[in-house]
Amino acid sequence: MLIDAAARLEPEALRCPFPAYAELRERGVTFVEAANAWLVTRAEDVDAVLRDPETFSSRNAIGAPPIPPQSELARHVPFLLLSDEPEHAQRRKLVQRAFTPSRLARFEPRIRELCTALVDDVRGQTEVDAMAALAVPLPIAVITTVLGVPDEETASFRSLSEELAATVGNHSADPGEIVRIAKEFAALLAPSLEAAAAAGEDEDTILHTIAAAERTAGLPRHDSTRFVMELLIAGNITTTDHLGNSILLLARDPGLADRLRADPSRLSFFIEESLRLESPIQGLFRLTTRDTEVGGVAIPAGARVQVMYGSGNRDAALVERPDELDLARHRPSAHLAFGRGVHSCLGNILARLESRVALETLLGSIPRFELAVEPDQIDYLPSFVNRGPQELPLRLTW
Repeated sequence: MLIDAAARLEPEALRCPFPAYAELRERGVTFVEAANAWLVTRAEDVDAVLRDPETFSSRNAIGAPPIPPQSELARHVPFLLLSDEPEHAQRRKLVQRAFTPSRLARFEPRIRELCTALVDDVRGQTEVDAMAALAVPLPIAVITTVLGVPDEETASFRSLSEELAATVGNHSADPGEIVRIAKEFAALLAPSLEAAAAAGEDEDTILHTIAAAERTAGLPRHDSTRFVMELLIAGNITTTDHLGNSILLLARDPGLADRLRADPSRLSFFIEESLRLESPIQGLFRLTTRDTEVGGVAIPAGARVQVMYGSGNRDAALVERPDELDLARHRPSAHLAFGRGVHSCLGNILARLESRVALETLLGSIPRFELAVEPDQIDYLPSFVNRGPQELPLRLTW
């Protein structure tokens, strides 16, 4: 099957996995040995799995086997992503109010400042790597701002979050290495959490929301650390990939960029289409809690299931002309990029805000940008979970 090459992380297959997804949608739910998982690729089936957390546990959402609750590693793994109900709902409620549109809107001026500064840094240059210049530095700067950690710690947090993200879906990841990285993360974060706890209710950042949960809900400090670590990774790596994918779509089609400059009201449609066509998370995992059936295919209890958002988003049963980018698509946000059900992405409002401001700044500041290499020279992350370019050489016209 075509999907085997992508599951083995072969660069050419990762560059364009979509024919493999189409083949799997024709087959239906299939066990793929190279991925060691049942792959769910049709939009209807993806939705059904995500909306049935009782049958499909999230305890292995990042691809690793479930972690014994009393192990040292359990104290350092994601706080929300790997939890099931009702614990997941209780944990999510602790921080959900920090991600409302009204609270996040307060950060828009700062996000715009960051975007403008990054574009100014390359002003006058004729060739740049858009990943290094914008897509990588912006998301970590934004999420650390929203969290409320000091600017001077941004580079360290970025490095650690990238190290941890590299273990997602990696069967050979060393648990001891994960613990080491997490302990470094905890030590780096401790002063900021202490400062947030001492400040009381006077500030309006996620750290202060979490500190309040420590006081009022008895949230243990090691769980606070796990929470922040998860938010940093989710708010950094996935947004970097989304920005890279979006800029690549525009660079491959300068006429599309011109249309957005001429009609900025279409930018929100472009962002949703980018999320759908080039989902930064191509698929996460679930563990069956009992014998079940998906799309008419029997799956035994204890099976590893990979729910392929990236495939479901290109299913003709979800949208018409699924492989086309349509700036007038009806219900453009009705895609699977942020998941569905109880584990739908907590930070989707922030991701959309950040993407809008970044692309407004880019399109408004640079009259023309295009790929400086052929599309088949763009290498993607060596991951069957995350999708984004590793480098993105652009040619700029000022």
